[in-house]
Amino acid sequence: MRWGAGSISGDMTRTAVLALLARRGPLSRAQIAEMLELSPATITQGTRRLLAEGLLVEEAPRPSAGGGGRPSVPLSLVPGSAHTIGIQVAHEHVTGVTSRLDATVVHSFRHAFDPASPDAVETLTALIRSEIEEIERRGLPLAGVGVAVPGIVEPETGTLSMSVRLGWTGLPLAARLREALGVPVFVDNDISAVTAAERLYGPGADEADFLLAAIGQGIGLGMVLDGAPYRGAAGAAGEFGHMPVQPDGPQCVCGNRGCLESLVSTEALLRTAHEAGILPAESDLDDLGTAARHGDPAAVQLLHNAATLLGRALAGVVNLLGPRSVIIIGEITAIWDLLDDPLHEALLDHLLPAVRDTRIEVRPWHDEVIAASAARVVLAAPLAAPRQRG
Repeated sequence: MRWGAGSISGDMTRTAVLALLARRGPLSRAQIAEMLELSPATITQGTRRLLAEGLLVEEAPRPSAGGGGRPSVPLSLVPGSAHTIGIQVAHEHVTGVTSRLDATVVHSFRHAFDPASPDAVETLTALIRSEIEEIERRGLPLAGVGVAVPGIVEPETGTLSMSVRLGWTGLPLAARLREALGVPVFVDNDISAVTAAERLYGPGADEADFLLAAIGQGIGLGMVLDGAPYRGAAGAAGEFGHMPVQPDGPQCVCGNRGCLESLVSTEALLRTAHEAGILPAESDLDDLGTAARHGDPAAVQLLHNAATLLGRALAGVVNLLGPRSVIIIGEITAIWDLLDDPLHEALLDHLLPAVRDTRIEVRPWHDEVIAASAARVVLAAPLAAPRQRG
């Protein structure tokens, strides 16, 4: 992980150290300083505070390499010293996890949810409060709550400026939840939360420039540029799904026509498959994949067209930003074997020579990915939501 010494605060040092030890296990102060490219003095000061707070512990000294010199003293996390709650708010359900300091999920839950209900925020508050009470009943220390939502979130305040999917506008969600729950609460865009977690805890920790494209019922893009998440003005960057790709295309949920999301999202694919007579109503993505794998020509063509559109759109973003890699996540990964070839063909047709070695990495997907990432946002708050404070 590369951190610029002139741009990393004490809080970010704390975040970086905790994430590094969660990924790599016990390390000496010298190893931590080398891996984070920070001064030994900075690491000594930062780890001293973490030791005092009980988040780290010193292990038995180990002989130095080569047998000479002073033994090194590895530092390791105390996994149970802090717990966080992560919440994903979607338009039909709320998914939640409780995670330890080492990012291990120890409990998860899922409840039906109606964001259009007049008491939707109160319902969300009650679900989170129930999980907090369970943590307190077990005597576990709680560091805070991370909430991931679809839409544009103001990083400084945790206010949800707009969410087409939830139908919420100008909602000071972080402030309302903090007031009701009495614990630190950090609210972030769902894909931004996954991107921050990837930057700290995943393979993306070793990449200074990468994109994370989430393709499911909606489409979003997380960006890490020169080692830091890029959010744009007011947190509005990354609305990849609303890139116009077909002027006379279908109407999107945002009100415009021909957005990428209106053509390539899983909802769009299933709608088109039903309208074309490929699948009956109430079919799912697995059904579409099965039809294509069994040689249904209309299903194969539908997925080929979608992959081509997605590949062209990704090529435009890669040409613009020049990342080392593009990570693909989301429900679409269940049928990625049917999209991979036409997508790469479209990429190669449109990428500039200088960025043709950009890697496309497809990650396994499950329902808890966003909630688990939201839990990590609490520990990553200095990086993910620098000015949200309880």
